[in-house]
Amino acid sequence: MQISTLVMLLLIINLAPVFIGKEISSQPAAFENWQLGSVLLEKESDKGNYLIQLKSSYSHDIHNFPLEIVFLNSTLPTHNAPSVPSLESNNTGDIITSGGLSVPSILERVVPIQTYDITIYDGNGNELWKKSSQVATEGRGTMNVQFEDIKEGELTIVVDKILASATSDNILNTDLPSRIEGANNNNTDTKQSSQYDSVTFTTTLSKS
Repeated sequence: MQISTLVMLLLIINLAPVFIGKEISSQPAAFENWQLGSVLLEKESDKGNYLIQLKSSYSHDIHNFPLEIVFLNSTLPTHNAPSVPSLESNNTGDIITSGGLSVPSILERVVPIQTYDITIYDGNGNELWKKSSQVATEGRGTMNVQFEDIKEGELTIVVDKILASATSDNILNTDLPSRIEGANNNNTDTKQSSQYDSVTFTTTLSKS
């Protein structure tokens, strides 16, 4: 019995490093998180019609990088506590009205968009990714950017040919400055192009 016990102990001692080594080597490699310089970029459009927000999040998949564009009416003030009876909600920036309805603050100023283009360039001006004739009927456009052979560095994100929806001014039913002037005109291609707006964001792409 003593000999057999000794043999078993020797086998356990010899095999233990093998199992430990397999366990360590089988652990997954740490993910690399890609991110823009800021998760929220905000800028007024070139014609001053919109306050445009570009939202992003951390992603370990550079070939499926999430972006969201939010189109807000730049001429409307943001509601605050004195103007709207409210209580704090669980979501930052949301308000709870007297009727118990939780209303995101930015939703009150959103502008439905009939069409827009988005193009992303690297720091040398090379086109990395582009989508044309995108629609944001609820004032929001979401997309997954497929970067190819991307490296860390500067990015320029151009959102142009922005045209507000012809069926609705915006959720608050108020006019945009450039739409008041041509409200009674026919929407020919020439007149539509004169109503186009644009915005350019400059940021960086990095990994951590």
